[in-house]
Amino acid sequence: MIALRKDIRPSQAKLDQLEVFQAAIEEKTTFAEKSAEAKRLFSLRNTKKNPVFKEVKACLSKMCNSTRRCVYCEDSIGDEVEHIFPKDLYPDKCFSWENYVYACGPCNGPKNNMFAVFKQSDGQFIEVNPTRGTSASQPPPGEAALINPRIEDPLEFAILDLSGTFKFYPLPDLDPKNKKRTEYTYDDVLRLNHEEREPLRQARENAFGMFKARLSEYVSMKTKGVHQNKLDKLIDGIKKENHPTVWKEMQRYYNDDLLKKVDPKLEDLKELEKLFDSAPEALTW
Repeated sequence: MIALRKDIRPSQAKLDQLEVFQAAIEEKTTFAEKSAEAKRLFSLRNTKKNPVFKEVKACLSKMCNSTRRCVYCEDSIGDEVEHIFPKDLYPDKCFSWENYVYACGPCNGPKNNMFAVFKQSDGQFIEVNPTRGTSASQPPPGEAALINPRIEDPLEFAILDLSGTFKFYPLPDLDPKNKKRTEYTYDDVLRLNHEEREPLRQARENAFGMFKARLSEYVSMKTKGVHQNKLDKLIDGIKKENHPTVWKEMQRYYNDDLLKKVDPKLEDLKELEKLFDSAPEALTW
């Protein structure tokens, strides 16, 4: 999952128009009516010709840090406006700019209405998504269990194992609540570690090799005194690659001295330590 930039938003005129769209939903009386209207109106408004969503999508692209990609898997092109809080369950957030991210179909489709909260009344974890073939009912008040990349950094919850599995695991010092949130987000909803999405795990492993190769190329060029313009082009390419979390984790492994603790037989990781030693500026990319 990508931690999205927070400094980008549509113009005030477009935000005002989103509020107008939302007001049409609020005119309905019951939750069922609002849920149905949210589904209908979003399909009607979210089109290529609609200037509001044209700007919304442009902003979502910029938030992905230079390259339009799925916020969840980081592998595919982000081509669907995804509601973090599902519009069927939270029609009051259907046209909320803060509720949008860019996702791909293979992530957005299975996620659908999957959602869970920690109930406000007793803190109990409860899944609120409707069973298949049934209509949504209004969720109880509570804190969302799904990690929200619009306001949270996923790397504060999970760590990517670079030593061989290339799977995501909860950070060891998480409290029980945040551990549950991490497992629910990565395993239950997005299934980023699941065997049915094995190509994603392989892509993360391949990305590690690619990032390391590019960093090695940078160190070699830097040592030879290559002009900064060529170095900048290489740096820009690294920043625009898929699976940016892999690169961020490579930096974290170095910054947190995790590379000093890995098995000496893991030559790729030991080599990574030497590369960052030679190019500490890469830790800021």
